[in-house]
Amino acid sequence: MTKRTRLLAIVAVAAAGALGLAGCSSGSSSSSSSSTFVEVTAAQPQSFSYETSATGYEAAEFFMNTGATLIRNKYVAGTGGQSAHEDYNDFTGVLAKSYDVSSDGLTYTFHLDTKARSNYGDKLTADDVIWTMQRKFAVSTSIVPFISAPFITSATQFKKVDDSTVTLTVAKASYGYTALSLLANVGYNIYDADVLKKHTTSSDPWAVKWSGTHANFGFGAYKLTSYTPGEQMVYDANPYYPLGEPKVKRIVQREVADAGQRSNLVKSGDAQIATQLRPADQISLQKSKSAQIFTVPTNAYVYMPLLTSKGTFKDVNVRKALAYAIPYDKINSNVYHGRATSISTILSDKDPGFDGDGLTANSTDIAKAKSILSAAGYTSPVKFTLTVNNSVPDLMEAAVQIQTAVKAAGFDVTINAVNSAAFQTGLADKSFEASIQRDYAVVQSPPYVLSLFYTPKSVINWPDFTSSELMSDIAAGNAAGDPTGAAAGKEWNAAQKVLQSQMPTIYINYVQPLNAFATNVKGYVFRSDNVIDYSQLSLK
Repeated sequence: MTKRTRLLAIVAVAAAGALGLAGCSSGSSSSSSSSTFVEVTAAQPQSFSYETSATGYEAAEFFMNTGATLIRNKYVAGTGGQSAHEDYNDFTGVLAKSYDVSSDGLTYTFHLDTKARSNYGDKLTADDVIWTMQRKFAVSTSIVPFISAPFITSATQFKKVDDSTVTLTVAKASYGYTALSLLANVGYNIYDADVLKKHTTSSDPWAVKWSGTHANFGFGAYKLTSYTPGEQMVYDANPYYPLGEPKVKRIVQREVADAGQRSNLVKSGDAQIATQLRPADQISLQKSKSAQIFTVPTNAYVYMPLLTSKGTFKDVNVRKALAYAIPYDKINSNVYHGRATSISTILSDKDPGFDGDGLTANSTDIAKAKSILSAAGYTSPVKFTLTVNNSVPDLMEAAVQIQTAVKAAGFDVTINAVNSAAFQTGLADKSFEASIQRDYAVVQSPPYVLSLFYTPKSVINWPDFTSSELMSDIAAGNAAGDPTGAAAGKEWNAAQKVLQSQMPTIYINYVQPLNAFATNVKGYVFRSDNVIDYSQLSLK
């Protein structure tokens, strides 16, 4: 076996107790001291279980900060005015001290940090890893099988060697990069199996229902110590976090529905962090030197999934016509105030083998839109409902821009603004004709990005889109060797051209993070999941 060991900075840990929460009253108030940060958010997670509710900004931030993975992407300093961010091609450890790769590139051996303990005080063992993987692939509502194929398709690919060692075996050496990228993100958080096993039942054999209302069964940097539904959540630092106890000891996360109020709370100093802001408010905070906003190598895009399996958008002509009717430049300027750019590729053009030949950003052409509809036989306005999450102000503004602009092309749009819970439910049910979202691919491996929202029957295939040509191109890329190599790049290019020709999703733009930080906060790192890693924060 050839060793390619990545050493980690791991600190000694000791047992820690944690509080399982089903709906406790709040026991914390705000503070601007270095030990407590207040964060104001638009909503709260719908569940504490990733296997039942994995989507939404607040859920992603919760899972990231209360959980821990075997490895993560390395954090690197930004250049050219950009913030610190992840290096998608380099991995460092969290719950694993190091890993080795076999000479044939098929087997990855992870050496666990056996001193690590969960928030319940239980010691990390290989059994926790194996049971966690079994749960992720056994639970019917889990998105892990969909987002992981073909790189990881079964829990049986993970084997226990001894109490401190586990292996992952992949079918092809070219799968290794994407498999590592998957393991580095929250979908592969490791659970305290001993805690969850105590709450299994015949009807809930993996304790999924129990974990939906009880937090702290992970090994994360923070544990949830107080929860008041609809009001606030309080996180306390885990002093036994393997990468070191966080400098900020408490995060008070308050739900504040109005984006303007969230902005004002940072400006006044009553909050250190605000998320889901309006870009106009961000620019105002920056100009007044009231808060910091950051420029990053963003992977977040605004897009419109269109339901392709029935109804209005089953006709590809209607999808293409709408794509020409969207006012892209106006959205970039009027909604995002310079913090958005046109999108011609959903893959990173920084990959060594990136091939952008023939890929162009969508553009507005009302005459072309009208021509497509006319040629397809549409003589009266095409009516559809555009659903938007009313807690995300930039998307509400973008929806209005779209509603107004597309009338000239022959579309009649009704905006359906719903709360976060209803929005997530509708997405899962595939009941929206069209929706507007801000989203991203957490794993930045090209085949993952291309498969994420388009794998047939996937619970996150929002457009309910099926294309044998797309799947064939992705399979060819996976067979081409290095996923970031030139040979694979040609196949990824072909796959993107399928998406552009079939338009199951209208990609509108790339957007910068819509958060703001008090001027004395440091440590922000941009992550591919677009959430804030509390463990990196401190005061200047």
